[in-house]
Amino acid sequence: MNAHVTAHIAALFTMAVWGFTFICTKVLLDYMSPIDILLTRTSLGFIALCIARPRILRPAERKHELLFALAGLTGAFLYYLAENTALEFADASFVSVAVSTAPLFTAALGFIILKEKGFDARFVIGFVIAISGIALISFQEGPGHASAEGVILCLVGAMSWAVYSIIVKRLSNLGYETIAMTKRIFAWGLGFMVATRLIMADPYPLEALTQPLVFGNLAFLGILASAACFVTWGYSVKHLGPAAASAYIYLQAPLTVVAAVMLLGDRMTGPIALGIALVIAGLVLSEGLGRRS
Repeated sequence: MNAHVTAHIAALFTMAVWGFTFICTKVLLDYMSPIDILLTRTSLGFIALCIARPRILRPAERKHELLFALAGLTGAFLYYLAENTALEFADASFVSVAVSTAPLFTAALGFIILKEKGFDARFVIGFVIAISGIALISFQEGPGHASAEGVILCLVGAMSWAVYSIIVKRLSNLGYETIAMTKRIFAWGLGFMVATRLIMADPYPLEALTQPLVFGNLAFLGILASAACFVTWGYSVKHLGPAAASAYIYLQAPLTVVAAVMLLGDRMTGPIALGIALVIAGLVLSEGLGRRS
């Protein structure tokens, strides 16, 4: 199996896991604040990465440290803080739809900064089809409620993820190994999280960690969704490019719906099935499975 095929599988795995994160976070918001959820899950992920790769990565050049810091700020901190906070102002379906705009921002930045050629008519048409499918899934029973704060936070998250994907591609091109690179990005992200948490007056909810439901969801978010999936995502971006890899984000919303059917007993209706088909069709067109690398 070549690296290109493995990268596609890694991207699918990443989205399968991340499709569950909206529900996990929504559950945790009844017990913890958005920043506490983020700080705890990232800490667990960082510990897992340290076990997997104990060696400390040393940037080859001092200016590369700025790229690691920016990646930690945009991908490990801003994206997830915006997403977690948005879930307080909107339902999980709306948030998953809104952050799915990240591929458009990623393609635009890739075209401007990396001179990539993925920002073409096929990509845009595929994006529109996929978003139509996501909208059909999310709004089949009427528009989901979302305040202005929720919309703005989702867009901030989408743009942050686009910047993060571009930076990760740049770091990968510089020859940094994926796990060690991800660990350093997490370290920077944790720094931003701790600094933010220190200015907050309310105490950390230690008692919540004693509940199996809370700890189980945090472990899933920290070890699998953060540590493992940041590595698989970095691998995908390295071998597919940021625009092509980010197209898989289209799958987040339908997978969130599937998770809701499995875990919350929601019904799988005709419009949902049609929406998933549209998302997959849009993904195939946007990514261009027949395109030769």
